[in-house]
Amino acid sequence: MNQTSRNPGKLNRPRILIVDDEPDIRELIDLTLARMGMDTDCAGSVGEAIEFLNTHTYQLCLTDMRLPDGEGLEIVRHIAEQSTPTPVAVITAFGSTENAVSALKAGAFDYLSKPVSLESLRTLVRHAIQDEGKEGRKKGKAGREISGQMLLGVSPAMLKVSAMIEKLAQSQAPIYISGESGSGKEVAARAIHATSNRAQALFVPVNCGAIPENLMESEFFGYRKGAFTGADNDRDGFFQAAQGGTLFLDEVADLPLPMQVKLLRVIQEKKVRKVGAPVEEDIDVRIISATHKNLSTCVAAGTFRQDLYYRLNVIELAMPPLRDRREDLPELVEAILKRIARFGSGIIPKLDESAWNALNGYPFPGNVRELENILERATALCVDNLIHAEDLQLGSAVPVAPSSRTDARRKNDRPSSLPETLAEYLDRIERGVLLDALERTDHTLLKAAILIGISSDSFRFRARRLHIDLG
Repeated sequence: MNQTSRNPGKLNRPRILIVDDEPDIRELIDLTLARMGMDTDCAGSVGEAIEFLNTHTYQLCLTDMRLPDGEGLEIVRHIAEQSTPTPVAVITAFGSTENAVSALKAGAFDYLSKPVSLESLRTLVRHAIQDEGKEGRKKGKAGREISGQMLLGVSPAMLKVSAMIEKLAQSQAPIYISGESGSGKEVAARAIHATSNRAQALFVPVNCGAIPENLMESEFFGYRKGAFTGADNDRDGFFQAAQGGTLFLDEVADLPLPMQVKLLRVIQEKKVRKVGAPVEEDIDVRIISATHKNLSTCVAAGTFRQDLYYRLNVIELAMPPLRDRREDLPELVEAILKRIARFGSGIIPKLDESAWNALNGYPFPGNVRELENILERATALCVDNLIHAEDLQLGSAVPVAPSSRTDARRKNDRPSSLPETLAEYLDRIERGVLLDALERTDHTLLKAAILIGISSDSFRFRARRLHIDLG
């Protein structure tokens, strides 16, 4: 067989299988890994590789896509079928993105393009070895709570999401998270990052729809001093900030077409060029993207490049809407109320039966984000830390029978006669809300504004108009 082996069986050294039919490439990779303290076996065909895999245990397999007796995908699939699968990375020809995507979908850990960059090779190997040997990774609910308490739930839909996140954390493949606004796409992205071997590096979230088009290139890739007017110093972009970590591209469908072209090249070549820089620099960044829009529809409409769509949507994670996981409401409500109490009075309010009935019947078009908003408002409005249905202010979406408490409030709010104009009546009600918010927050303007859901500037303007002394 056309094979070589370096220091086979040496204890406490990672062992890697190299599969390539070109002796020069095998030798280059072999020498590079040896200098990193790795043991290697080399094979020149699919058959030889499978023989090694059937008789040895490896911490990583590096395989070319095109081999004399088949394709590297056969090795990827063979490894995926093992009870303890070995991380596998594929080596593809320059520009052969379709092969790389196929390998990632089949279960490959990552990929390299020819000609192989030794720095990229070393980075890939380090990630694979760290991930293979990493112990005590937090799983299940504990793992999800790393990124915050809102990715909770025991519904079938959320158990499926949790299992998918645990699997995705072990890969380097680009991930596309789909779902409605407020369904927890960024929380899921943070959970993937937090349970991956990139957790020690930064998670950099970027709202693609919030960046002016003329600033996008410099924001994403950075710039050199003097590259344009106002560039007084060198500055890193999002990719450099996320080096070794994860870059989360939220609302990626809002990227303009020229920026989509640049992003595609960065993903394919794993290199960026700062604005004004003469050379490119290697980057080691995992990309997770998300949008509430239907990307395939955007592709059909011509607003999103098809080739970029296939590069970003290697693996899709679909976040379920809250209306499809109502059994998670008790856990979500408890976690949200605890967080609100922690930053407020410290007392966790309770929901009475009417409030639970109202929540259970509400469609939640804004999903978990809307639930948070509803509970924050209800906490501010409730009396004696007991939330009733009317405190939720769900509107006509949930018909709620008037209670004696509701009737009492209406009697207090509605005059028996009409001695004043509508404007005067509304001003009186608004003034009462502002004063109540100030009293509840010890006359802290910013907290009072947040409590009733307006900006501090708006609160100040309304207070001035209603002759409220802010001190």
